[in-house]
Amino acid sequence: MIDVVIPVKDLTKAKQRLQSVLTTNERAILVLAMLRDLLTTLNKCALGNIWLVAHDDAVLDLGSEFGTKNIRESVSKGYNHGVSKGLNAIEPHRSVIVLPADLPLAQPQDISRFIRAGIGNGPRFAIVPDRQNRGTNGLYMSSPDLIKPNFGESSFLNYKKASAKIGISATVVSIDTMAIDVDGAEDLLRVVRSGLCNVTVDFLASSSFGQELQNLQKWEAA
Repeated sequence: MIDVVIPVKDLTKAKQRLQSVLTTNERAILVLAMLRDLLTTLNKCALGNIWLVAHDDAVLDLGSEFGTKNIRESVSKGYNHGVSKGLNAIEPHRSVIVLPADLPLAQPQDISRFIRAGIGNGPRFAIVPDRQNRGTNGLYMSSPDLIKPNFGESSFLNYKKASAKIGISATVVSIDTMAIDVDGAEDLLRVVRSGLCNVTVDFLASSSFGQELQNLQKWEAA
């Protein structure tokens, strides 16, 4: 069985690039909504343990609803530190995928496709890039210590280089629904217009962003 690691940043600092369209409280609620949708998707897949690494009680309590293995951070020390804590909890030579919490459009078939692309003989490494082919929205490793976490700017290219250095050709898996993470207002718009019915879409429709979008649509239709 394949384990999953999901690191979640401090809610008080979540999604700061959305502060022009969502309040601080709304951004925290958005993170929880997206995490709930992702955990709902993962619970429909054949997986091992889901390791949730977070500082906030609200995040860990939500994970407990889905039976996650919770790792509490006394102080949030950044995304890569959270990934490392999750990977360190996993048994050696056990396959693992690392996912961000902000993949509200991911479906069970997408997760399964990603895993199938990674499975094989010997050390294996697979990546799901973001829309711009700069960031990394999914990481598959045949063992938790295969490559040191290096998420951030240009992580997609950095991971490809890191895997090449240890003699592994990274498998790149382009999955539209997993390529959309939520960082800017345009990403919120893509989620709202996705046609999916989930917690994230429902929340955005009722948020200040959703109200502004409705007003704009009424103005355009006038």
